[in-house]
Amino acid sequence: MMELTIMVLIIIMAIIIMVNKEEKYKRLKMEVLEEIGFPSLSMISYFDEEVIVKSRQTLEKYDDIKFFKENREKLAKAERVLMRKNEIARIIRDFLRSNEFEKRFQYKRLVKELEKLLECAEAYRIYVKYISAAGNHLGDKVISLRQYNIDRFKNDPSLLMGKGEYNKYLKEQQKEVLDFRHHEYYENVNRIIDYANENRENLILKGSQEQLDKLVSQLFDRTVNSIKKIKAIDSEEWDIIGDLVTRIEGEIRKVVRKNQRILDYYKSPEFMKIKETCEVLMSNQREFNEYIIEKVESVSKLFGTKIIRNETINDDEYNYIRPYKKTITPFTADVSAAVFASAENKPLEYVVKQFYPNKEVYPEQIQKLYLLVEELETLKEAKQIIENYKKEYQQYLGDVPSYIMEEDEAGFYSRLGFANIDESVLAVEYKFAYTSGGGMAQRSFTVPMTDETIVQLIRVLEGKLTLSAIAKEQRNLMTKKLRDFIKNRDNFTCCYCKNSTHAEPNLLLEIDHIIPVSKGGKTEENNLQTLCWKCNRSKSDKIIV
Repeated sequence: MMELTIMVLIIIMAIIIMVNKEEKYKRLKMEVLEEIGFPSLSMISYFDEEVIVKSRQTLEKYDDIKFFKENREKLAKAERVLMRKNEIARIIRDFLRSNEFEKRFQYKRLVKELEKLLECAEAYRIYVKYISAAGNHLGDKVISLRQYNIDRFKNDPSLLMGKGEYNKYLKEQQKEVLDFRHHEYYENVNRIIDYANENRENLILKGSQEQLDKLVSQLFDRTVNSIKKIKAIDSEEWDIIGDLVTRIEGEIRKVVRKNQRILDYYKSPEFMKIKETCEVLMSNQREFNEYIIEKVESVSKLFGTKIIRNETINDDEYNYIRPYKKTITPFTADVSAAVFASAENKPLEYVVKQFYPNKEVYPEQIQKLYLLVEELETLKEAKQIIENYKKEYQQYLGDVPSYIMEEDEAGFYSRLGFANIDESVLAVEYKFAYTSGGGMAQRSFTVPMTDETIVQLIRVLEGKLTLSAIAKEQRNLMTKKLRDFIKNRDNFTCCYCKNSTHAEPNLLLEIDHIIPVSKGGKTEENNLQTLCWKCNRSKSDKIIV
């Protein structure tokens, strides 16, 4: 009896010890779960999907491609599950690497459970079973997937496509690649246009802006339409266009660099020293230069000022190409092929049609043309006087770089304070331009406004006025012959201040209407007198006897 009692007590003690151990383990597990933030150690399963097949051949051939072909929607689910499992695996590994529970009782037991959970978390698993028609389990296999397996399907969707779907996918991919290449080339063109727009106003050398306009026009004409027409990604046209774009960009940058070199010199101490010297010497000529600048502006106003318009190709239907801002004179007419041909045969008649459409303002325009002839003749004489002044200043200019005088002589003297009478001011012209629908054919011609042409234009305009208007507007023209006659008659002497070219060789003499034209004065010998530019400037349109 005693032995039985002792046996029972031993069993009871063992049970108590076992229960205590289990309770301690439960507490350890709960503390660890709380530490790592897991609800339990069975939070994920070993298998994530289960598939039943009905033949051994199917079982042997079954793989991840077949699974996701049949279950496309589960690809995203598989990635989500893998992301969750990977995060669980990371947490477990970090915990097992070092933690405060390592010396606790039954820690090793807990490690085994964690390692089992880690094994579950290492892959997305598909369990494939072969079940016969009779319901017998005759074979199985496990397909384990990692993130790189999922990425393979994401990066190459064609793996999960049928033949028809794959062909459609290929066409879409080719179109996408071709569109990307188109836009890549368009952006190259846009980058050059942006660069041209940003630097256009800094081009100070004569002809630079026109050169830039021409290069950008080539860029439009020879690239944009060509890019659009390429239908194959492996076409040789890409290299041809790429080389052309690179060449034109290089030429544009060369134009900008050339101008920047000049601008850098004008900011240099060397130029500032020359400018300071000339400002002192030029004090007596400053008023003359200002007067000539006024004359230049007067001619510009008679023929209008320059305007800005956006230039881009007309058939860029998707607006891929940004506009290029180009300066043009207002006396450029874009006309049809028929009008262009007629204008070549009868230029002055079409100058009137295109640029003088309002008959009501003919009297005012005729008066401007009369004034234009006089102003242009004055500027021609002033230009020679300015050239004489420049020669006198040579001894004060010091060592000016040769490239400055070769490339920007007019700009150099203009910055020193000399009036600049550009040849373009003295050579006013009307322009007719024709561009074909596709932009490939371009033609143009100009009608220069020489003294003779201006006289002819005046006669054409007067011929379109009524008899009474003609009688009112008709007057003699201030020809060079008449100007020379009046100066000689007055002994090349100003009729007011009595200064003359005999005393001052560089004196600018002008022919003045005693009774101004605006007040009914005629261009006749008895209404004309010689005045120096200072007296003429102060007289303006007043009648002084």
